[in-house]
Amino acid sequence: MKKLSIFLFSFGILLLSLSACGNVKNNKNEYSDKAFMSDLALGLENRWSDGDKLDKIKDPSTSQTKEYYNKFVNDELNAISSYKDKKFKDSKLQALAIQYINTLKDSKKAINSLDTMDGMKKWSDAYNTRTKLLVELKNDYNLKVNSKYNSYLEDLEKDGQEAVKNDEVKEKITALVNGIVFKYKPEEYDDTYKKYEATVENTTGSDISNFNGQVNLVDSTGVTVGDAYVSAQNWKAGSKVLFEFTTDKTFDKTVITPDYTLADQ
Repeated sequence: MKKLSIFLFSFGILLLSLSACGNVKNNKNEYSDKAFMSDLALGLENRWSDGDKLDKIKDPSTSQTKEYYNKFVNDELNAISSYKDKKFKDSKLQALAIQYINTLKDSKKAINSLDTMDGMKKWSDAYNTRTKLLVELKNDYNLKVNSKYNSYLEDLEKDGQEAVKNDEVKEKITALVNGIVFKYKPEEYDDTYKKYEATVENTTGSDISNFNGQVNLVDSTGVTVGDAYVSAQNWKAGSKVLFEFTTDKTFDKTVITPDYTLADQ
């Protein structure tokens, strides 16, 4: 009886030990960080492989192009879509994974209307977001792909860096135009129409080859009562231009919508 008790006690200790080891193993494997990075690379490689196939088709039809674009997105979604509901150790990586998956879904929605301006814009917007995310994933989490696809990833990285720069310039131009205040310029023969002007410095840090701004004239009640247009060419960083317009409207403030092209684009 004593031997049986000792055996049962030892067996129980063994079970507890095995259970503990199993729990340690499960705890190690419950995070998806490393697996996600591996499958992200796999999805990209599959996408690029299909991209090479499309490149070999001479003058693909619209339907062929849409078919392959769907393949591109599905190549990645099939590899990583399940990670949207998985557990990550790094919360930032988890957020990037979810953003990337959602961006792929946005791309997929745009495919059926790729032959329209709206569809192309949606695809382009999703592409820019996707490449910016890939820049973060490469810089912060050491995204690696098969060496035969290194140049493909480098091209996406360049596009992502360009998209980041464009976002930064857009923020600076928005801040610039929001700070423009037009002042009434009295003239000898003021009539119904009055002249307004503003001297503005290019504080964006970038050379602007073409700048156009639609100036909405807004009264004290918030109603747009008229509009005007201003423009500049070869507007160098740090240089100043004079914007001016004439109007017969009485207004309280201006709201400017900019349209521009950077010199290096």
